[in-house]
Amino acid sequence: MAARPQDAPPLIVTPGYVGPDRRARGLAGRLRRERFGRVGTVRGLLTLALAVVAVTAVVGVALSRARREPVGSALAASVHAARSIDAGHGRIARSASRVGSTVPPTTVPPTTVPPTTVPPTTVPPTTVPPTTVPPTTVPPTTVPPTTVPPTTVPPTTVPPPASAAASAPAPPALTPQQLGAEALALVRYPWQKLPGYSIEFEPSSDAPAPGFEGNTTFTWGQPGGTSVLYVFPGETVQQLAGITAFEIGHEVDAAAVEPQGGHTQIENILGIHPASWAPNCDCAEQGFLSGWYAAAFSDYWSPGVGQWSSLAPMPTGAVLAAVEPWLNPTVP
Repeated sequence: MAARPQDAPPLIVTPGYVGPDRRARGLAGRLRRERFGRVGTVRGLLTLALAVVAVTAVVGVALSRARREPVGSALAASVHAARSIDAGHGRIARSASRVGSTVPPTTVPPTTVPPTTVPPTTVPPTTVPPTTVPPTTVPPTTVPPTTVPPTTVPPTTVPPPASAAASAPAPPALTPQQLGAEALALVRYPWQKLPGYSIEFEPSSDAPAPGFEGNTTFTWGQPGGTSVLYVFPGETVQQLAGITAFEIGHEVDAAAVEPQGGHTQIENILGIHPASWAPNCDCAEQGFLSGWYAAAFSDYWSPGVGQWSSLAPMPTGAVLAAVEPWLNPTVP
């Protein structure tokens, strides 16, 4: 291939080449230089945009004239515009000015972006209830006064001297009659109503035998008689009252029980049928029904002599209920 001059445009193969098209000034030179620029750069994009705008303007002017002028004029204008386009980008502006077209400015309507209204976020107020701490009431500590009980010192009793105690006279002992009067106060049976009956109290020294406590003289089947009680030293009023009531029972037995058939009924109640109701001597009666009846009478009307009889126990319950009428019989 033959060599071409250095300024020939087809030989521009390096960016360091500076030819006439790059040295020219003005709009035409700039347009010619942009022809050989890189499409990917900003200048290439700008050149392409200007070319599109120019073509659009020319086509618009041609259509406008075609409406107002005859067909021949429109055809001439189109041919003229086509020649102007073939002449290159440097002559597009001059061709457009010769046909008298005015490129209306491109008006880009403003884009109105509606304001974004963000509704305010209303955070409900958080109400923290006040913490009420109840007051702590400490009750006052009341210390009770210590009451010291008064100390009572018992009076000191100084015993009398032994000689004085020995010389003091002992209280006089009750006589048998005085002690007997107190014993009769403990006997509830109305012995005073027994016709012809009397009671005497004597010292134990007058007893017919040692340990002899009492004796009653009577006649079976009729009232009247005498009971003599022998009072021993140290005998209590309760003991003497029981023995006295025992002797009164002998008088009631002889004056009312035996004459009214009480012996047979008592034997049937007890289921005991002895050969003799009473002994024929002044002796103990634990083994005779006369002694059993006198002991039951004493337990019923006085402090009593207790379980004295050896023949049968003292009446209680149903036996006592059956015998009771004979413990308080009607004395004629």
